[in-house]
Amino acid sequence: MMTQHKKGAINFTLRVLCLLVALACAAMLVWQIATRIQGERANDAMRGLYYGASAEEAAPEPQESFSQLLEANPETVGWLSASDSIDFAIVQRDNEYYLTHNFFGEETAEGTAFMDQGNSIYPLDEHLLIHGHNMRDGSVFGDLDLFRDLDYLKENAVATFNTIYEDAQYVPIAVFDISATPGDQDFVDMQTFNFETDEDFMNFVNEAKDRSFFEIPVDVERGDRLLSLVTCSYNNNNGRLVVMLRALRDGETAEAMTALVSEATQK
Repeated sequence: MMTQHKKGAINFTLRVLCLLVALACAAMLVWQIATRIQGERANDAMRGLYYGASAEEAAPEPQESFSQLLEANPETVGWLSASDSIDFAIVQRDNEYYLTHNFFGEETAEGTAFMDQGNSIYPLDEHLLIHGHNMRDGSVFGDLDLFRDLDYLKENAVATFNTIYEDAQYVPIAVFDISATPGDQDFVDMQTFNFETDEDFMNFVNEAKDRSFFEIPVDVERGDRLLSLVTCSYNNNNGRLVVMLRALRDGETAEAMTALVSEATQK
């Protein structure tokens, strides 16, 4: 005959087994829900890759004015006009090819001006960076050195850089020398295209203004787009000359900004 003690032990064991079964069922249910959520997320990600960006996010059609340039070179990203001699198409591939090839892909010593490989024109980065050789004959960015002269800067106070998607005018805010060698006291990392904070943006701008040969009375604030034209310089170790500009804001005119730059002074 089963004692009361044995009955209690059996009942306890049964309750424990029931609890374990309930916990196992709950764990299985949680696992199934988590697996389903993970699967749905994976499917959403795959759909995004297949169907692509929404109509609002998709890049617009290139401007008609670039149709023939794009046909000649699909890597065309814009047209730069900064002076009589700096007036040509800008391309983008990597940061090597166009050092030794012209717009048409022909191998040449002067290469052609190109946008940094890290830049995006859609969506448009806060800071656009264009490189070009400093050629003795003035081709490519050979005449960028002329911006070291204050009178020349004033005569060429407004530049135009039209991307294949939109047009914009720019005004210089700083002209300065740097080193492209990390660790050098004059090194500046120009390959910063977007900024996490207002402070980061203003620190970048203020360093350029502090280094500038000129006091240019053009203000800059977060939300302004920057454009830097960069070529080789022999004033620093692995030197670069930088002409940094900002885009004109809504309501600003080329005439008004030219008048403002005319007030620039040598430091």
